[in-house]
Amino acid sequence: MSKNLRIVLFGLVGAVAGFGLQGCFAPQPLPECTVTNSTTALFLPPYFTKLVKVDGTGACSTLDHMYTGVQRFRTQASGGAFTLAVRVSPVVDPYLGYIYTGDTDITNNCVNEEDCQGGDDPANSCVVSQTDGGLELFDGTPVDDMSTTPDGGSYDLANECGVVEEAVERLDPTDPDGKKLNAIGKMPQFPTAGICSVTEFTGGVQNFQEEMMADGTTLPAVTHKVDFTNFNVINTAKVPGTAYTAEIKYTEGSCVANYKAMGFWVGSFTGDPQIPCSDTAADADPAKGDGPDWFDPTHILVTSDECEPLADLDAGRQFGTGMNPSFAPKCDTTLGVCVPSVDPTTLK
Repeated sequence: MSKNLRIVLFGLVGAVAGFGLQGCFAPQPLPECTVTNSTTALFLPPYFTKLVKVDGTGACSTLDHMYTGVQRFRTQASGGAFTLAVRVSPVVDPYLGYIYTGDTDITNNCVNEEDCQGGDDPANSCVVSQTDGGLELFDGTPVDDMSTTPDGGSYDLANECGVVEEAVERLDPTDPDGKKLNAIGKMPQFPTAGICSVTEFTGGVQNFQEEMMADGTTLPAVTHKVDFTNFNVINTAKVPGTAYTAEIKYTEGSCVANYKAMGFWVGSFTGDPQIPCSDTAADADPAKGDGPDWFDPTHILVTSDECEPLADLDAGRQFGTGMNPSFAPKCDTTLGVCVPSVDPTTLK
């Protein structure tokens, strides 16, 4: 082999080696801002969001948690910032558990009746009070103190039929498709110091019309609205978008309340938005770090096998909860669910 050829080959090998080394040690791209999308079909539950009231009075100020569904969307096909859709349970989403009820079907208002026809066991036949002071069975058969049943017994005249309420779908006539149920905010492409701040929210409101019930009562028109500020998704190695903090202003009609919020993805394998637990299944040993919840000092956290995130066959635990182990989840005995015992904002 000629000397010149050896030099050329050596130079080529050196270039390839240099390219390989450069590829191994080249700076890696920054992780983009992300969340865990809530998808019922894939058993991806919404975030469980703990609330601590800052101020407010009335029914809307008594919340201690809500469920928060999120979806991240690419704003531009070539990359760049995202939009984030956030849907919270108090703004009436059936999957997230906020349901209006009312008496829309009077034919089943016989909760104390066996078959709602009046021909069953008299002890379980309910009676309906009439405007003239009389009583009748639900099927219209009149009864009085002397009435006897077909088998010679007597009806229980104190067993009045009860109202059975049905789910009522509330509609916003200005938003029939419910598009404004989602609060839409702007999310950056990359985190800053492990935080992706979502800003400029719009939506998150429904102005529901009045609904007339079968018994003549009404569900009054009402506005439900949620306003987010300081909405920060945590995007670090230990918390890859699986937790956020925010300030929430919640409006329900004339009631307004402000909350401090911390949402986290529970990772439940069942698709449930929370992992139930109880202090009866807990070990409240202070030596194990149990004590006041960092997020709400009035709540007590206790170690519980129900909250263990990882499987442990030696301990007889075939599956864990699936919650982020970095959260060191414990049982919040006030809420009765597993929650992080550490501040997710401190996890890098």
